[in-house]
Parts: sequence; C-alpha cells; structure tokens
Amino acid sequence: MSDRLEDVVNIGPALAHDLRAVGVPDVEALRDVGAQEAWLRMNAVGSQDCLCSLLALEGAVRGVRWMQLSPDDRDAVAGAARAALAAAGQPAAH
Repeated sequence: MSDRLEDVVNIGPALAHDLRAVGVPDVEALRDVGAQEAWLRMNAVGSQDCLCSLLALEGAVRGVRWMQLSPDDRDAVAGAARAALAAAGQPAAH
C-alpha cells in the first residue's frame, strides 16, 4: 500500500498539498492526527473551510468514499467540527 496522500480515496492533489502545508505529509500522519484535527489545521490557515473536505478526510481515514459514510456518521463528524470551531471562537463551517 502506498503512503502517498494522493493515492488514498478522496484525496486529490489540492487536498494533499493543503495537508502537507499543515504538517500532514503522508497517510500514516493523517491517520495519526485524524480527519478532524487535520481539517481544523487547514481551516485555521484559511484553506479547506467547507465540510465536504472534512468528510473527504474522514472517508480517507476509514478507507471509503465519503459518500459511503452513513448519514448519522456524516452528521456526527460535521457536528464535532462545528463544536470545535465554536469552542475556538471561529465561525461555523458550511
């Protein structure tokens, strides 16, 4: 199995670039920090501010297309991210 971000489901060149820019250089690091933390890092620097990118990362960590996440899982992931943003005093993601 490749360790390159671009070889993981849901992650293309742009998202891989943004991940590397916030200290997530490969798949192992993404799994270590988790989808939400990686997304919050990107959000904090002004990239990947929509919840679609968060769901893509969550799917990547799980090894599935983001559309295969159950509606309940999608809601839970989005809700946790919104709560983390609110706790940090940042505007809610869309």
